[in-house]
Amino acid sequence: MADPIDPQPNDPTPAPPPAGRDRTWTWIALIFAAFWVVYLIVGGPRRIDDLDAPGLGTAVDYDWTLEGLDGAPVKFAEFRGKALFVNVWATWCGPCIQEMPSIARLAANPDLRGDGVAFVCIATDESIEDVRRFVKGKGWPMTILHARALPPVFLTEGIPATFLVTPDGKLAYSRVGSAEWDSPEVVKKLRDLAATAPPA
Repeated sequence: MADPIDPQPNDPTPAPPPAGRDRTWTWIALIFAAFWVVYLIVGGPRRIDDLDAPGLGTAVDYDWTLEGLDGAPVKFAEFRGKALFVNVWATWCGPCIQEMPSIARLAANPDLRGDGVAFVCIATDESIEDVRRFVKGKGWPMTILHARALPPVFLTEGIPATFLVTPDGKLAYSRVGSAEWDSPEVVKKLRDLAATAPPA
């Protein structure tokens, strides 16, 4: 009688992947982490150190309309007569997202409460739904609005872009790029601007 033949498996076990492949992904992860650290050091939010530069004096356009997160129209003229902190941003913009917590802390500062200063963050996303989803549950104290177009005074080569506006409608400061906004210097600048408002 012939010796029985050992049954062969129908699906042979695949060979383990070469060890080098695992090392490749490890190197990719390490390189990505290194680039991220460099970005945070070089390109991340920076401290504001030029607030005392002469004001630009450019007149701000109040004659345009934005959208509230509920879709209702909001006239920019509603903010006339106040010192304004205007931030132009988008949910897809990494540096914009990085600086948002510092803007929220600035807006919540008790020294800036009252009717003298308004914080207006203008999202330029194509869809307002993206903005709604992003801000949901965050409880930020700023006024979050959506704009499909911006007046020339707020157009820049990149975002985030931030503008400080005097109560009489002139640009007092502008910056393109992320920053740490909740510093005592920014608080003082906004209080000084608010103090220039004419008596009601």
